[in-house]
Amino acid sequence: MHQFAPHIIVIELVRPDDVAPRIKQLTPSAATLLGYGEQELIGKPVDLIYAAGNDKALWQEALADATDKNTRQSPSARLRTGFACEIVTKANDKIQVLISLSVLSNPTPNKTDIALLIQDKPVLSEVEDFSVESAFTESEERFRQMAEMAGEWLWEQDPEGYYSYSSAAVSQILGYSPDEVQGKHYTEFLTPQDKATQQHYATSHRPFYALLSHYRHKDGRQILTESTGLPIINAAGKLLKWRGVDRDITARMHFQDALIESEKRIRLIIESSLSAIVIMDSYGIVTDWNHPAEKIFGWTKDEAIGRRLDELVIPPRLHAAHRRGLEHFLHTGSGPLLNRLIEQTAIRRDGTEFPVELSISPLKLGNAYIFSGFIHDITERKRLEHRFRQAVESAPNAIVMVNKSGTIVMVNAQTEAFFGYSRAELIGQPVEILVPKRFRNAHVGVRQAYLATPVSRPMGAGQDLYGLRKDGTEFPVEIGLSLIDSKEETLVLSTIVDITTRKATEAAIRQAQINLAIAQSEIKIAQRIQASLSPSAPIKSNHFEVTGYCLPADQVGGDYFDYFYRNEDHLDMIIADVSGHSIGPALFMVETRSAIRTQANGSGTPAETLKVLNNFLFEDLDRSDYFITLFYLQYNITNHQLSFANAGHPPPLLLSLFQSECRELDADGLILGVNKNVVFEEKTTTLSQGDLILLYTDGLTEAENADGEFFGLKRVNDILVQHALKSPQAIIEALLEQLKQFCRSESFNDDITLMIFKRH
Repeated sequence: MHQFAPHIIVIELVRPDDVAPRIKQLTPSAATLLGYGEQELIGKPVDLIYAAGNDKALWQEALADATDKNTRQSPSARLRTGFACEIVTKANDKIQVLISLSVLSNPTPNKTDIALLIQDKPVLSEVEDFSVESAFTESEERFRQMAEMAGEWLWEQDPEGYYSYSSAAVSQILGYSPDEVQGKHYTEFLTPQDKATQQHYATSHRPFYALLSHYRHKDGRQILTESTGLPIINAAGKLLKWRGVDRDITARMHFQDALIESEKRIRLIIESSLSAIVIMDSYGIVTDWNHPAEKIFGWTKDEAIGRRLDELVIPPRLHAAHRRGLEHFLHTGSGPLLNRLIEQTAIRRDGTEFPVELSISPLKLGNAYIFSGFIHDITERKRLEHRFRQAVESAPNAIVMVNKSGTIVMVNAQTEAFFGYSRAELIGQPVEILVPKRFRNAHVGVRQAYLATPVSRPMGAGQDLYGLRKDGTEFPVEIGLSLIDSKEETLVLSTIVDITTRKATEAAIRQAQINLAIAQSEIKIAQRIQASLSPSAPIKSNHFEVTGYCLPADQVGGDYFDYFYRNEDHLDMIIADVSGHSIGPALFMVETRSAIRTQANGSGTPAETLKVLNNFLFEDLDRSDYFITLFYLQYNITNHQLSFANAGHPPPLLLSLFQSECRELDADGLILGVNKNVVFEEKTTTLSQGDLILLYTDGLTEAENADGEFFGLKRVNDILVQHALKSPQAIIEALLEQLKQFCRSESFNDDITLMIFKRH
């Protein structure tokens, strides 16, 4: 029997005499058949797709019948529901098709929705008696077959809203089996907030599209879906059933909410910053300008955004240098002023120039750059620095001598270097001039207490001490106190050590510890990702069995294996290895598995699948330091033929029954991510009873013992021969046991992934 390929277009008549109704919605397959993009046809008159002449008359007659109430309501009248004709593609090609019309909802004086079922026309002798009823009968079985293969929840309801059919995808989305859903009213699975608002859909007889629905999962959590439902109405206008689909959008909605919150936080941070923050695009145009920037430069945000940055903040004499620097960075990716703290001269709106301290950071978004500038007005600091005298001596410690009243009577050159004061500025001043303001009051009491019971000792033992420079900045210090007592007066000698470098080292150690903890956390995350991607159980049948196992390394890598039925006649098996360790390779595993599973519903061969996968992953891999090796096998369950293609992965080993040597299954092909449009060689072989295949990653053969000796293919071959009559799981266990004995270790430097297929 000929298998039709259905394509659906929904058109809308705005009045009964409308001879050119417009296209309201269409399936992707319909758009592809006609050579258009989906959005190109939305809102266009339907006569765009049918030929003139007799075919035009057929269309107009069918549309008139569909909107004639008297004809549909008369028991003696028969609605003409289908006809054969030619349709015209975007390229002006003509295609012979079969058209059937069905009213989706009761027509009103203002609007009628009609579904067009378009099917490729087979040989005329096969379809002499075509009608909507026969098309729908055939599509019923096709719908149910497609539903079982789809990842979305497809369902049917009776006219009262009770489920009469549910695809298996409901288990993944709501946690219920199809049997638990069937016979239940659709509102039983909705959250209370949706039960009241969606109660009317079952009786409305009107289709709904992309409706946001809130379901309650079997475990109690809320699930968000995008729901579409179409009423199935017969020629007499009677609602027969509902047919629809729900797509799980929970993760997408949560991601969108998180993204919005993140953008709000970023905006709050920018606006509350004490620094001027200015963002510029790669053309030198301002795209963001916060409130401190308004205060510093005198331009409002609305005035600044959209104008060239150099016209707003850079003195005219420096415009050319700014533009040359920007052009140089865009051509070379480097710039001497980027990613460091620098001092420059800026200009205000009133034309006055002033010194600023700024840092500029480039960020690549897609194929373009944006530049973020953080700017401080350092006019006051520069005014103070202008008064500083540079120390010219290099004594290792600063020495400050004070009298009983706390007045400085002597300083050395290093004191000038540490604090930025000259001797003349310090002599005669209270020592508290070198103490941060927040400590000054307490310091007077501490100084007086020390003079009451003076002894040589460190100052502030167990506490963090800070010195205050003339420019107002603080720095960590250690201070030693010594008493100089004479008949004339009592003096205290303070030895001051700048410990900024030591503190920075300590901070770096703490940061390294934090980075280590983050890295360890990432490895755990990557291990969980890796474990979640592997099949949860082996596949067993009367004719074959396949199973796999991944032994993670101390540093998790990017090993991945998978097996699944592509259809009832084919079993696909994959093993792959992403270079590197930790979270990056794990995420590439997720992307690889997603791409492979997306292709699983088609009829692709191993070589075709590798070509599509390589092109899909190329951009991401090209931008990173990773690459992927992958071996793809496809087993024909009916004729026992094995097809395979390789992308630079170690070849699997094929061992036939009662043989003493394995045969490598290999085919030419580059690793994924090196070049686009790579052609992968595909080979085939026929498997006999008792044949087994070992797929593995290089962590198996390259495992080393204490003497630096590799485990090697020869040992793998011997173990397979020795245990060939055992089950795949038992063979894997034997391999791992021998490997651990050889290495004398329970853990390894690289992941070890094994998968065994055996034909009974």
